[in-house]
Amino acid sequence: MKKYTHAWLAFMAIKRLQYADIPKENKEDAETLVKWFHNYRDFAIEGSWYPDEVFKDMATSHIIKYSPAEGDRKAHFKDLPKTMEMYQHGKKSSLYEKPFIIGDGNCADRCESIAHSIVDNFKILEMEDRGCPIATSANHIAMRFFILSHYVADCHMPLHCDARPFSGGADLHGYIEGIWDKQVRESYEIDEPNNRFFYAPNGYPLEKNITPLMKAVEEDLVKRPFLYPFGMKTVMENGVEKRKSMSTWDYVSAVSEYSYLMAYDMLPKEMSTETTQKDYKSSEAYANLDNLSRMIFSDSIDSIARIWLHVWARYRKWDAERKK
Repeated sequence: MKKYTHAWLAFMAIKRLQYADIPKENKEDAETLVKWFHNYRDFAIEGSWYPDEVFKDMATSHIIKYSPAEGDRKAHFKDLPKTMEMYQHGKKSSLYEKPFIIGDGNCADRCESIAHSIVDNFKILEMEDRGCPIATSANHIAMRFFILSHYVADCHMPLHCDARPFSGGADLHGYIEGIWDKQVRESYEIDEPNNRFFYAPNGYPLEKNITPLMKAVEEDLVKRPFLYPFGMKTVMENGVEKRKSMSTWDYVSAVSEYSYLMAYDMLPKEMSTETTQKDYKSSEAYANLDNLSRMIFSDSIDSIARIWLHVWARYRKWDAERKK
């Protein structure tokens, strides 16, 4: 995904936490996180673009590459919250529960690491005196939240989870991401010299000529229930299968599995690096791109919001216990 797409997804995740019907037990965490975020909204574009512009770890931490494997054995795909469209869509894929090979990439590891680092930095901020040379700052932590959103969003981009090399040749990967970024730039007012959005009275990016895709995503999130849990994983304990709640690592790993399945809808298996952009535009897959994009964006926003809220809740729980 490109610069303004990443920033828009991050902003929409904050908006999601503010306006969704958050479960009662998580509502105070969501309200306090939204209030905290609004002090740092100008960091959204810069922070969410740091991984590409500064870290440049695209070949490793932005991806988890899957490819189909030979054999008839049944593969286990993790669960996701039932409201995730890529989850429901992926279970209809011809590759669902078919064996696969995982190649390059450590996106799930990166997300788990940053999630922990945010909580750790909050602890340092609370424990050290103001002005202490080893202390972090709230500005720095806000940047880390936006950096995290980049990696979470990338895992929802199907071609980040597909071992086929669509970044070469006609670069259909970059072509699709360019379409997305154009939609964001057409839909919202961006103050490019100052690297931020212009804001509507509610504090979110000011709409310009919102495209049907962007409007559909906004409408999706109004009607979609917000589920706090990450989902479940199956583990073996003493030879018995048991179901356990997932961590950030498990969740992002699960997302990547269904993202891989969606890649074969976005660019069907008969397509190759020799497929031109012109050929792609005349294909049935391209005709369905807006619908797939809507699912990808809506799920990305939900995932960013869900992971952020889990991180914030861990910090607040620690802080409450510290003050007892």
